[in-house]
Amino acid sequence: MAATTKDNVLAIAPELETVSQDSWDIVLADVAVQVGANWGRKQEMAQRYLAAHRLTLIAGTEKGGQVTSERTGDVATTYASSGTDDYSETVYGREFERIRRGTIAGFMTVTP
Repeated sequence: MAATTKDNVLAIAPELETVSQDSWDIVLADVAVQVGANWGRKQEMAQRYLAAHRLTLIAGTEKGGQVTSERTGDVATTYASSGTDDYSETVYGREFERIRRGTIAGFMTVTP
């Protein structure tokens, strides 16, 4: 199965067009190693969403970090993104997690 491409990632995440080519090259190479043939028919799709997730985090870093705000009544807190690789931080990471959960086979041990 073929590895994902910049065009495939941009098809789901056009906002990543401005990310540097060096970042694209590194991320695409990394996800090709991390999501291999053992993913079967879901390989390219998983690579696409993982790349979009990582590049979204990079785009936030290149712009000085993503700012997040919370408000409860009169109290408000504003903070920058943690910079971790938590998949829940982006819509693409959450989709990658959903694909991954649907790909991993479960095992059951039966004792006589």
